[in-house]
This record gives sequence, C-alpha cells and structure tokens, in this order.
Amino acid sequence: MNGFLIIDKPKGITSAQCVYKLRSKLGTKKIGHCGTLDPIATGLLPVCIGEATKYSNYASNLDKVYEVGIEFGVETDTGDITGKIVSKTQFNGFKEKFDKSLIELEGVHDQIPPMYSAIKINGNPLYYWARKGVHLYRDSRKVSIKEIELIKKSKNVAILKIACSKGTYIRSLVEKLGRDLGSCATMISLRRLEVGGLVLDEESCSLDETHDSLIEKFLPCDAMLGEMDKIELNSEDTKKVRNGLSIDYNAQLKNKGLVRIYTEEELFIGIGVVNESKKLLPKRLLSTN
Repeated sequence: MNGFLIIDKPKGITSAQCVYKLRSKLGTKKIGHCGTLDPIATGLLPVCIGEATKYSNYASNLDKVYEVGIEFGVETDTGDITGKIVSKTQFNGFKEKFDKSLIELEGVHDQIPPMYSAIKINGNPLYYWARKGVHLYRDSRKVSIKEIELIKKSKNVAILKIACSKGTYIRSLVEKLGRDLGSCATMISLRRLEVGGLVLDEESCSLDETHDSLIEKFLPCDAMLGEMDKIELNSEDTKKVRNGLSIDYNAQLKNKGLVRIYTEEELFIGIGVVNESKKLLPKRLLSTN
C-alpha cells in the first residue's frame, strides 16, 4: 500500500483529522499529508501512504493554486471569517485602483506569517500563542505570487484565483489587498485547486469513500515528482545505486540537483542528486522488500 491519494478536503476539519480518518479506513499508520489546509479551507490535500511518505517534503514544496473569497470592509483577528471582528471600514467599491492593486501583488514579496498559523515557535504553533494573547516576532519569508485572476466581484465581495509558491499565506495577501485599497479585508472562503501538476478532478477522493474505492485511486510514488528530471539506468548501474553507491552520469539535465531514477523497464526506484562532478548519488530510494 504505497502511493499518493488526492483528497478533496471538506470544510470544518483539520488536515491532521483527514489523516486520522484515512489511517483507520486503510488500516495503516504510515500516512501523512503534504501541505496543511486550515479547517476553513477545502480542496486538494495530497496524502502520502507507505513508501510515498519518503517524498512528502518534496510534494509540500510545490507551487499551489487557490480560489479565495474576499469580503472587503471588515477585518478579523484571524484573517478569516472564523475570527473576531477587529475593524470595519468603508469600502468604496471596485474602482480602477483594484485592477492595479492586483497586478502589484504579483511578483516576489516578503511576507510575515500570521499569528494564526501552524508555524512552531518555542515548541508550540503560533495559533497557540495567539489564543493566549501573546504576539511573537516572526521572520519574514520570500513568497512568489505567479498570477492573480479575478473570477467574480459584486458589492464588497470578490473571488480571485491565485497561483503562488509554497509557504504563501493567502489570508495575509487578502489583508494586504484590503489595505492597498484604503480599506480592510478578510478571507471568507479558500479552496485549493492545484498542487504542482496535480489538479482536483474525477480521480480526487472523498473521505467518505470505501477502502476498496480509495485503493483504486492510489497514484504511484513518483506522482508528485514530475518537476524533477527523469533518468534511466541500466541493470548494472541500478544495482550500484540501490546499494548506495554513486555512479558517473554525464547526460544533459534541464534542472541541476534532484532527479527521478528509473530502471530501463521504467520502474521508479527513488530520487538522487547529480553533483557538479557529474556523479549520481542516491538520496531517497524505495525499499526493495
């Protein structure tokens, strides 16, 4: 039982609760999720099972696409509608400045993680400290907003589609947009549509599906590694790599660094690193048992 499942997470439960339900349904403890979704959020939650858990970090680092609902003229302490209202401001409608503000949000920015987030400081997530009324210093991080598309707008509500890098806090982006427009804003809905090359479609799973139905929708262990270069090894080199040895590899690669490793029979065996000396070093290999 090894691979990925693409869960369509429902609203109102945590990503961890999704994992707990799947552990019970699939009868295995070796399950984790790749990229947390807040309880208010719905949509694509990649879940890794068995040997695929070796690649959870790489899956979490992929770009994301979200659809976010925004209410202007109101701000909460959590940045979304689950929090307490801390500010109300007149919103004068969607004028010319709105389109300009969307364009200005695109690009690379420094973003400070919100206090209501899962980042751990002093052994506890930030939301733990926020609920105690303690506000801690947070280092800013670079995030990249690839594209913002306006889906719909009416009165004081807008729906945007946002493509962004890992680690982007959409709530913080919403609040910044509100301030840029001379008002304030809060997130009223969030749905994740894509992670890397995976999208919500008919292969996505519901937590209500049966054990057998979930098994049928398993994706292979390399399903979320498509951004890495792919290399194939002959049987002799495959044996060396599986034994933890490095081998010479001087083929031209599009991207430096991590690569997906396959046998001549197209069997995925794991990931490795091609260094500057044109050596392939194994990094995270599937078990041969």
